Amino acid sequence: MGIKKTSIRSICFLREFFRHPKEVGTFTQSSRVLARRIAREINGSTEVIEFGPGTGVVTAEILKRLPRNGQLTCVDINPSFCEHLRRLNDPRLRVVHDDARNCERHIEGPECVVSGLPLMLFSRADKMRFLYKVSKAERFIQLQYTPLLAKRLSSYFPQVEVRFVAQNFPPAFICVCTKPASK
Repeated sequence: MGIKKTSIRSICFLREFFRHPKEVGTFTQSSRVLARRIAREINGSTEVIEFGPGTGVVTAEILKRLPRNGQLTCVDINPSFCEHLRRLNDPRLRVVHDDARNCERHIEGPECVVSGLPLMLFSRADKMRFLYKVSKAERFIQLQYTPLLAKRLSSYFPQVEVRFVAQNFPPAFICVCTKPASK
C-alpha cells in the first residue's frame, strides 16, 4: 500500500476520532505490526467477523491470511470507515454499516470474532451483552489499550491469553480468547 493511501486513512481516522471519540476510542489507527499480530490470531478460521474495523488496517491483514473460501464480515457504525473498507474490493469481504450493540444480527456461529471496539467506553450492560454474544464464537480476539478487560473475558471464555504489542502508539494488548476443542 502506498504512502498516499496510508496518509488518507490516517487523516480520516483522526478526523473521525475528533467527531466521535467514544465510538472510535483512540486517535490513531493500529500499526501494521499490531495489525499483523491480530490477524495471525485468526488461526486458519474461514468465517470471521470484525467489529470496529476502522479504516481497515487490521482488515487488510486478515484478508491476507483468510483462505480463498473464507468470509470476512466487517461491522462498523461509522459510514466513513465503511467507505474505506469497501475500497479494499475483495469478494470475501462484506461490509455492514451497523452498531455493535446490534451484534446478534451478525453473529451466527462464526469461528472467529475480532474486535477493535473500545469496550472500556461501553456501558456495563452493553459490554456484558456484547461479550455474551461473542462468547458463542470458537475464538475471540479483542484489541485493548489496557489489560483490565482480561479478567472480565475469563468469565466468558475458559482460555484467555493477553499479548502485549509495544510497536504501536499507544502500546496495545491483544486478548485472545478460545474455547477448548470439542471431542
